[in-house]
Amino acid sequence: MFALVLDWEMFKVWLSATSGLTHHDFHLLLGVLLTLGFGWVLRRPLGSWLPLLIVLVLELINETFDFIRYYVDSYPWGPGPMLVDIALTMVPPLAIVLAARWDSFYFYRFRRRPRLTIAVALR
Repeated sequence: MFALVLDWEMFKVWLSATSGLTHHDFHLLLGVLLTLGFGWVLRRPLGSWLPLLIVLVLELINETFDFIRYYVDSYPWGPGPMLVDIALTMVPPLAIVLAARWDSFYFYRFRRRPRLTIAVALR
C-alpha cells in the first residue's frame, strides 16, 4: 500500500516538473475536467450531483494518500494544506453544477421575487 502511495507522489511531482503547472493548478484543472468528464461518460446533465460526488471521493482518496505519506515519513502535517487542496478541487466544479441548476425549481426561493406592477388604467 505504501509503495502505491509513494508511486502516486512521484507521479505528481514528475507531472508538475514536466508540465510547468503547480500542484494547485492541477487540483483546479482536474476537478473541473473530471467533473465534466464523468458527467459525459455517465450521460448525466451538467447540474447532476453524481459526477461531483465521484470527484469528491477521488479527492478524498488523494488526500488520504498524502496523509499516509506525511504520517509514515514523520513530516509535520496540518489540515490547512489538505483543506486548500479540497477547496481548489471542489469549489469550481460546485460553482458549475450550481450554475447549471440555477433555473431549477429548488433555486426559485433564492431569487428576487418579481414586483407586481399595477396599471394606472385600473383606477
